Amino acid sequence: MAGDLPADESVLLESVTYRSDTPGAALARPAQPGPASATPAPALVGLAGASRFVPLRARPNLRPLHSYGRVRVVAAAPGDLIPPAATRPGALEPGLVAPDTVALDAGQLNLTENLGLGAFRLRDSDAFRQIKAARPRDGEPWDHDHPCVFPVPPPAGSPAAGSGTAPTPAAVTPRAGDGSGGATQNYMEGSIAVGLIMVEGPTADLQFTPAERTKFVAEVQNGLSWWASQNPAAGITFAYDIRIVRLTRPANPGATDLEAYWRDPAMASLGFAANFKGVYDYVGDLKKRLATQWSYAGFVTKYPLSYFAYSAIGGPRLVMSYANDGWGPDNLDRVFAHETGHIFGAVDEYKAAGCTCGGAFGRFGVPNGNCDGCNPSPEVCIMRSNAFALCRYTPSHVGWGTGVVANPAMVVNRFQDLDDIDLVTPASYSGLTHIWRDKAAPNYPWRGPERISPATGPVDAIALIQSHFDYPGSLEAVIRTGSVLRYLWRDSLATKRWRAPTQITTGVSGVPSFIQSRYGTNGNFELLVPSATRGLVSMWRNNDAAGYPWSSPATVLPELGLVPAVSHLHANGGNLEGVVRVGAKLTHIYRAADQRWHQSVTFADGAGGNPVMIQSSFGTVGNFEVVAPRADAGLVHYARNNDVPGFPWSAPAVFGTSLGRVDAVTLVQNTRDDNLEVVARAGDRLYLIWRGGAPSFAWSTPTRIL
Repeated sequence: MAGDLPADESVLLESVTYRSDTPGAALARPAQPGPASATPAPALVGLAGASRFVPLRARPNLRPLHSYGRVRVVAAAPGDLIPPAATRPGALEPGLVAPDTVALDAGQLNLTENLGLGAFRLRDSDAFRQIKAARPRDGEPWDHDHPCVFPVPPPAGSPAAGSGTAPTPAAVTPRAGDGSGGATQNYMEGSIAVGLIMVEGPTADLQFTPAERTKFVAEVQNGLSWWASQNPAAGITFAYDIRIVRLTRPANPGATDLEAYWRDPAMASLGFAANFKGVYDYVGDLKKRLATQWSYAGFVTKYPLSYFAYSAIGGPRLVMSYANDGWGPDNLDRVFAHETGHIFGAVDEYKAAGCTCGGAFGRFGVPNGNCDGCNPSPEVCIMRSNAFALCRYTPSHVGWGTGVVANPAMVVNRFQDLDDIDLVTPASYSGLTHIWRDKAAPNYPWRGPERISPATGPVDAIALIQSHFDYPGSLEAVIRTGSVLRYLWRDSLATKRWRAPTQITTGVSGVPSFIQSRYGTNGNFELLVPSATRGLVSMWRNNDAAGYPWSSPATVLPELGLVPAVSHLHANGGNLEGVVRVGAKLTHIYRAADQRWHQSVTFADGAGGNPVMIQSSFGTVGNFEVVAPRADAGLVHYARNNDVPGFPWSAPAVFGTSLGRVDAVTLVQNTRDDNLEVVARAGDRLYLIWRGGAPSFAWSTPTRIL
């Protein structure tokens, strides 16, 4: 484990040549790309003692996190790591060098590589972990008496000289560009170039020691590793360009613009314009040079600053004092992570910043609902306090909300003071996405998205209910990740906070079904989920017993073979009734008084995706309504008439064919007007389709909602 993060990281050297007669002799020093640093690289005693080495090409499960030229820091599960004993020179594949066995002199690594490797070695030390275990002011809310977001000149038309006025607070600033209109920051996914520029002065008090340089890079590495670990599916990789600039200017606390005083000559020494346009040009050049999707710059200095740390929404740069005000250098990682959140659209959540719980921020225009100036129960979050944690709003602010996968799940709220419909669906990268329909606004607009549990990783399927607990009714869900089934819930109080998932069972597959039955005083939870082998797995939760224990899993209907999806309900007649898809066929199943599950009839062929069954208000008893994706295009609807002997199923009603292939579906009957409402997933998008009442019972044209 590197640093204090719950993830294992390793270091490697890439694209080097090893000769057994003179270890490391064939490794030529590459040229530092771009404008030269004003000072040479600090000396490196050697690579002996670097803790671990992993040949990346031989380990495809390893995920690169940080790239410092040929020095890479990768993330891996513990079983994917190769111990140092396996990395002796004779065991290496061509072109790879084991840092724990080969010593190199300072001339064989450039500045960025030297500091990147030294930073990892520091983070991998017991001393670093001990410091983080006792970090000062851990968890305290940020105590600035001002925001740490300030305006910057726009990328187009920046002045040819000078840099504008000194920083003043601002709620939102324009997104950055590369000087030619191309965005350099947008949302936190993919490859991100980070330019770390350490600006020194002519005297010792304005200069960094070699240990402080390594310390700063290690703190940045730790803070950005935390961001990457929050959303593994976003594929975040940070590529670095590190510069040390030494100026001849003495400190001048009375300068009109304290940042421009040292920043402008620093940019000139790097070969860029001596004004803010030079920052834009450097960041744009960085993006092109390192071939990344996004880029930004991080300045650190000991020169006087108006504020010890600040940035702008959308970049292009953040600024920090090495002393880090009252938080100290041991919290540089979290302050850098906080300011990086601003770079990618996140907003301050502490009261002194002047935040409100409204607004529309980030890629998806999500409000700042965790602002502690108006939220009576704010969550712990990096944008609010000195903690490696995220609230429900910040992930959407940094852009983690695009695309959906697997099956959506939807419920209609039974209570007047809640939203019309809640919908939760697995996100295309990690965790879940929650959106809801606002019945208080004209045309019932959809709100959100809210990010749920991004650290869970990719979610393969979900089932959702609104329970009778925690009036006016908690949202409760089961999710499948691989072969593991987990349970999570959200209270319906003012906080509306989702709890972390807890494991229920393993050995499952497909799309589960989850209901609250009428069994027991409080209504037990009943669960059916496809087995990973044959049939279904049945479980129930005793909601009358202390601790709400789940039963042991029991296999039912193994004669069905492999079941991709199931949907069931507690019918008005008393039975549990459901539908399963096996191959392309839909089959009705039920559990009667004998407490055993039975097959009934196969009533449809040509289905795909997951079927959903509800009991509607149509008819005296209430018809069963089933909607499923078709195997080719669109969706199909069936109804079972529960008022007629034999319970006949209707002919198929095809709709939504304009969507093409539909992957998954969810279905409710809206109690406001009794319409059937379907949300269908086609690719990574969600569409709403509804069916009106008599006499036409016609399905609407699909409308995209996410």
